[in-house]
Amino acid sequence: MSDVPPEVITEILSRLPVKSLLRFRCVSKSFKSLIDSPKFIKAHLKQQQEPNPNANLNLILEAHYKTDNLFSLEFTTNTSAQHHPKKLDHPLKQIYGPTQVLGSCRGLVYISNNMSDNGIWNPSTKRFRRLPVCKFDRAPCKQGPGMEQICQGFGYDRTDEDYKVVTIAQWYYPNELKVVSETMVYSLKFGGWKKVQDCPYMVLKEGNGTCATSAGGALYWMMQMELSLSYSRLVLVGLNLGTERFDEVPLPKNMGKPLTFNLAALNECLCLISGYGTCRNGKNLVLDHIDVWMMRGCGVGTCRNGKNLVLDHIDVWMMRGCGLEQSWVKLFTVEQLEGRQHFSYLRPIAYSVTGREVLLEMDKRKFLWFSLEKKSLKHAKVSGGLDTFDWFVTLGTLVPLYYGGGDEKDGKKGVEELDDSVIKEMK
Repeated sequence: MSDVPPEVITEILSRLPVKSLLRFRCVSKSFKSLIDSPKFIKAHLKQQQEPNPNANLNLILEAHYKTDNLFSLEFTTNTSAQHHPKKLDHPLKQIYGPTQVLGSCRGLVYISNNMSDNGIWNPSTKRFRRLPVCKFDRAPCKQGPGMEQICQGFGYDRTDEDYKVVTIAQWYYPNELKVVSETMVYSLKFGGWKKVQDCPYMVLKEGNGTCATSAGGALYWMMQMELSLSYSRLVLVGLNLGTERFDEVPLPKNMGKPLTFNLAALNECLCLISGYGTCRNGKNLVLDHIDVWMMRGCGVGTCRNGKNLVLDHIDVWMMRGCGLEQSWVKLFTVEQLEGRQHFSYLRPIAYSVTGREVLLEMDKRKFLWFSLEKKSLKHAKVSGGLDTFDWFVTLGTLVPLYYGGGDEKDGKKGVEELDDSVIKEMK
């Protein structure tokens, strides 16, 4: 190996999976130093993202209504292959309840049992950092709040090269008829929570942020315009993770009047999914072509008798550049086809390796492949019998969890100086 130029060795190693690299750290001190270096970690991450970031797509599935509820699922380049979820061993496993996944970004996953038992985990390296408790400073009031809503998000700030957890809490005070909002941000780089700009919009239940990192890095939510319990129009809100400021993002022009919206990230770019149907007499919403009955609020589409929600089609839009002041371009439309799988909710996950198909999640129940050429849908073959689930894309990366992202020993010193969080390596 002494005759091989160092840059060639680096190039070869950067194309290997994490499992192999962790073994190669034991080959020699020079290999360990190389693989642990920030420069190599960035080069390896880039290889995982480009040029075919979804050649082997890895998902984490959070199954609903199960105690041991986290699974890994790998989609290969063969869109006709059978795929099998596998139970995922993780550091927050508990016997009396499920664990939530609240976000994933560049190989790191934010998992939580509750507000005081959560952390950031790299499933590839098996490293985990437990977060300190997020403490809010509620506004003074004679009586306690009548309602509390909390939503969170996890993303990457390209400006500071930092991973951040965002927690938005809002309390309703009935005697004063007001809503108090507070936002806290945890920095993985500096190891602590800090208060940032209060969110001036009303969060929606279970509205965890969608991470888009293709530009500077931001989290996005659909929120109500007015910070009150009264209904107000929905707006797209982005939190720039660099400036840590909220901004309303203009919706695409000439998009008509969609019934509801959903968000997703496709190749690290923000996607807005808008669903359309028809309205009869201003009250009863019915499908133009097919009736598929679903529970209200499960997705986008039309409703009959105010109870059951169905779709006729969805449009997917991508924000160009994923900045807070960027334009939109329409990518594709999925029509509700007679004789095919009916849906009431769809979200794009990833392109196939050929770029001719897009993997979609349907109704939190199934995966579908959508052909961009034929405009047709087919089932992705997944075994396991999971009734309903949420999904999160994850990459196999060496991204560290300690301060600075550099040498492990120096990094741990930085954490000890700034935070009492615990980093532990799972055996």
